[in-house]
Amino acid sequence: MNEYKECPKLAEHKAHMCQLKREGRIEEIDLHSSKPKFICNRCQAKADEEGYLCTPRPL
Repeated sequence: MNEYKECPKLAEHKAHMCQLKREGRIEEIDLHSSKPKFICNRCQAKADEEGYLCTPRPL
């Protein structure tokens, strides 16, 4: 899947991991993925909470 496509749930994100990843905002990504429990089926980003991802699934 293409991580650079617009997220279908952009308005619902607490911190849009796909956007942070695309912009290279590593410190913010690290803040929300220090103990990841979910992975995005779309861009493969990992996060502590599913609300930070477009199409989350448990790890």
